[in-house]
Amino acid sequence: MHKTLLRWGGLILAGHLYAHPGHVEDVSTAAGGASGLPPSEVRISEQGGYRVIQANGVPNHEIGQFPGPGCPNAASAQSYSFRMPLQPKTNATFTKLKQQAIGVALNGVPFDPGTAEYWKNDRTSGWHIEAIGGGKSLGLDRNLAHVQPNGAYHYHGIPTGLLATMSEQKEPKLIGYAADGFPIYAQTSQNRSSYQLKKGSRPSGAAGPGGTYDGTYEADYEFVQGSGDLDEANGKTGVTSEYPGGTYYYVATAGFPFYPRMLKGTPDASFHRGPPGGGPGGGSQMKGVGGSGGQQGGKSGGMGQAAGGNPIQKFDKNGDGKISMEEAPPPMKANFSQHDTNGDGWIDAEEAKSLPTPRGQGGGPGGGGQPPQ
Repeated sequence: MHKTLLRWGGLILAGHLYAHPGHVEDVSTAAGGASGLPPSEVRISEQGGYRVIQANGVPNHEIGQFPGPGCPNAASAQSYSFRMPLQPKTNATFTKLKQQAIGVALNGVPFDPGTAEYWKNDRTSGWHIEAIGGGKSLGLDRNLAHVQPNGAYHYHGIPTGLLATMSEQKEPKLIGYAADGFPIYAQTSQNRSSYQLKKGSRPSGAAGPGGTYDGTYEADYEFVQGSGDLDEANGKTGVTSEYPGGTYYYVATAGFPFYPRMLKGTPDASFHRGPPGGGPGGGSQMKGVGGSGGQQGGKSGGMGQAAGGNPIQKFDKNGDGKISMEEAPPPMKANFSQHDTNGDGWIDAEEAKSLPTPRGQGGGPGGGGQPPQ
């Protein structure tokens, strides 16, 4: 069965604001809009036991000005094709997620609470910097969202602009679906996260950044059973308007973890970074939705742009927005220090501009160019 459930386009301006602890809105990034972007397009359908969400990733509300302070990336249309089971099942243990979208909003914008920032830029340190609540500004707009190096706009917190378009809906408000198929609702007064800041100070010296646990890092928090009514995945079982018989569901909260960092079910492969799959930065086609787009070496269609000409999208295997020495192909490794101009051990989006176009991702259909070096 192929059943189209929802399709919308156009831009709706919004002004409702949810308060998030530790977040100070940057006026310069919140005052802008989505000018220069195509209208929001999303199609939600049911196909062969799956819910399929195809979208160009452009939100149906005002966004911040990007590039902007703390976020040097410009927003651009994407080519998403996510799917999740219509009848998801819970597992005995949680599935932890790293560097991938945990779900997608009804407007086609991914929920992606993680970041690519670490203490001392060392991803092995165990000290992963948070986008909300910490001392480092990552240029979030009033929707608690910003843009990845590939142009993908994504939510780190409760999508206030999206919620403002749902004023007539009953609470809790369904805002999207997780990668395992379970629904995601916006927080109400009846839902509280069970994560708390640790007491005391972090280890210092070579073991950690030191200082008081204040929410700067993911490891500043711990799960405290009974302190809230949500489980480790920020979820619970209950009855909602959409599920009168009851269901397990996740809650987007104003406090940590904001969105689940682990899932109760099994995430679909379409949410994995890069090709294959069509998740953020992915390359799946979007047939029937403004033409096909995003296929390597092909032509970009109406729903997003191809990944062509972007070395980071081709070689960034873990989705952190950078190329490490381990991820670099042999020619790039031989000249790595020439492109890693700040010597931090990664080639970031700005440094990648000095790289040649990857083979098969430029020069029109069929690609062309040489591997980055």
